[in-house]
Amino acid sequence: MASEIIKFENVNFFYDKGKTSETHALKNIDLGIKKGEYVAFFGPSGCGKSTLLYTIAGIEQATSGKILINNRDLAEFSQQELAVFRQLGVGIIFQNFNLIPSITVLENVALPMAFLGISFDVRKKRTLEILNRLGIAELAYRYPHELSGGQQQRVGIARAMANNPPIMLADEPLGNLDSANANKVLDFLKELNQKDGQTIIMVTHEAWSLRDVNRIFYMRDGAITRIESRGPETVKKGASSYYYKKLFPELQAAEARAKTIAHYVLRGYSDEEIKRLEYFLIQLLKKQIDADIFRAVLDRPFKQGGVGLWKQKAEKITREVEEMAKREESLKSLFERMNSNPNAPLKSEIEDIYIWLTKNLKFKITALQRIQMDELIEERVRNIITTEHFVKALNFPRANYGVGLKIGTSLRLKDKLESILGTNKKEEDEKN
Repeated sequence: MASEIIKFENVNFFYDKGKTSETHALKNIDLGIKKGEYVAFFGPSGCGKSTLLYTIAGIEQATSGKILINNRDLAEFSQQELAVFRQLGVGIIFQNFNLIPSITVLENVALPMAFLGISFDVRKKRTLEILNRLGIAELAYRYPHELSGGQQQRVGIARAMANNPPIMLADEPLGNLDSANANKVLDFLKELNQKDGQTIIMVTHEAWSLRDVNRIFYMRDGAITRIESRGPETVKKGASSYYYKKLFPELQAAEARAKTIAHYVLRGYSDEEIKRLEYFLIQLLKKQIDADIFRAVLDRPFKQGGVGLWKQKAEKITREVEEMAKREESLKSLFERMNSNPNAPLKSEIEDIYIWLTKNLKFKITALQRIQMDELIEERVRNIITTEHFVKALNFPRANYGVGLKIGTSLRLKDKLESILGTNKKEEDEKN
């Protein structure tokens, strides 16, 4: 049986301890990771995933408890030992690539080897071998700004591989990629694990990225809430294939919408929490409970039959669900008009949906992307394209006439749109 390469013993971590801004980021973490495992820390933004990763890398030091690397306490490493560990013991793949813009791809990848005093010729040979393995050897003498996001991430992986570390840490490595490049990164992480025997530790809040993981550590509010071990068949099928299925045609409209909304508003939460929210959403959508009761059960602790969200989160979700219900109601007249006149112009309605759909995006949509998105929204409203087609078109690169959004953004926009189209479209489909 493989030995534990990493072990946490009652680890706690505080930001700004003793200050008014004190944050208890990691709470009583006890876990072990075996050599050669592929694991993920999964949970919503702000739950402590990245902090935990940085404590493994020695970037952050635990406030209390022990983090053992090959049975040695990281806190007892000398500064020199810690520097060597960071150079040889772990490789880190960052979401934002963190490449140095003023030097070439080859120089970026070779940099970790330069810190060890490895000769230029050896660095260059090793770097070109890694770049060739990743299929980007022709980019060796380009600068980061000349690369696409997917190419930059592969350079980031190459740099993390430079000193052949036994542990690879991936901090939301797919966050800035489209689906094609995200799948390439997942394929390569799997290859590093299965062919090279590296221990892979990924943090993510996207369920679809867990497809090859052996164990999942679910996190909430700085704590491990559940550990899921997955056998070969589960890994082969992929985690939470929900997002690639059709909109539950076998279910009634309320159940289908509850699933869509629950996955949209609780992205990164555990299956149990999402299913609990679905249960109460169905009751709300069927008008068996009102918004006040819904808000109360969201805030009620999970062990007491609620969803276990913080009050602010419960308030936010209730407002979102109420807004979705109002928008769905306003669409009924639209679908009635479409039923009587399939060719009726929808410009103002599509514009209204677009504004609502994109209001929380943290980046600017170009004029061309806007035109493409309007067309896709109208085609989805008219049932010309499926949800799968909608996601693919949003995610497809702009060079290939897609909108060029990241896969996570595409999935969120799809879920948000289907949350208001679900019931009306099902009724419309049944009429046709």
